[in-house]
Amino acid sequence: MKDQSKNKNFHLPTLIIAISALGISIFNTLSSNESNTVFEKSSEKTYLNPDPKSKNNLNTLEKNMLNSPLTPQTNNTINLPKTNMSFKEEMHEFGNVDVNSKNNYSFSFTNTGNEPLKITNARGSCGCTVPDFPRDPIMPGQTSKIDVVFTPSKGQAGTKQTKTVTVTANTDPENTILKITAFVNKMNE
Repeated sequence: MKDQSKNKNFHLPTLIIAISALGISIFNTLSSNESNTVFEKSSEKTYLNPDPKSKNNLNTLEKNMLNSPLTPQTNNTINLPKTNMSFKEEMHEFGNVDVNSKNNYSFSFTNTGNEPLKITNARGSCGCTVPDFPRDPIMPGQTSKIDVVFTPSKGQAGTKQTKTVTVTANTDPENTILKITAFVNKMNE
């Protein structure tokens, strides 16, 4: 009796792979009946369909791989329709700040394009600069902000600091660089 249960568990991974392959095969078959429109919009998402005249088409296999639930999602904005974003300011000067102080600033921006703006990442140039960005799409004409907290360390005391925040979105170019500067006061000994 014990040998039969071990045998069933041994084939479970094989069964899962077979079911996944069958699902992908069905998906491939269903997705081969596509229209020739460039974009199809639903109430929640914009889907990209191949343009038969475009040289940058994704072939069916590549599209199926990207759309598969088994494909890991990345910060890639390559398949999103491009839009534009305009920042009120791309640089902020904090002035003089103290070591270990939390210095906050919000970079305000507007989606000036015709497609939803999707920010996929915002990263600081070091651990002392931490950005927080909106995860939901920003609709055309809407305004939002990227909050940045600069917390200088002891090693930065007595020096002028310039840090960057790289914002990745479905814009052209894909990355926008924001800058913050501050003079970190010397510590009292």
